[in-house]
Amino acid sequence: MTTEEDKTEQISAIQRRVGANDADKPLLSDLFDEALAAVLDYTGRTDAQMNHSLMLGARRLAVVFYNQQADEGETQRVEGGVTRAFEVGIPASIRSSIAPYRLGRSRRLS
Repeated sequence: MTTEEDKTEQISAIQRRVGANDADKPLLSDLFDEALAAVLDYTGRTDAQMNHSLMLGARRLAVVFYNQQADEGETQRVEGGVTRAFEVGIPASIRSSIAPYRLGRSRRLS
């Protein structure tokens, strides 16, 4: 399966999971691209080094991005005595699933 076919499959899976219609596909594609960029940045990989497991992590992150649309920029909110805190960045559950794919970096000792 090519990367483009895998991306199309992941966007369709996001659409089913969030209950979006076909009119939302451009938004879902944008959110998936942002999630993919965040996953690649976290792992230190390039598009050429993308694998299916990282695509799954990006899909899960895109769902988080979709669900946080109305809450962008907020880290915490209190409404009617109920406090709601938001995780910033990639959630820990997703980070732990993509952490094995991080590339190490060597540093020069001074």
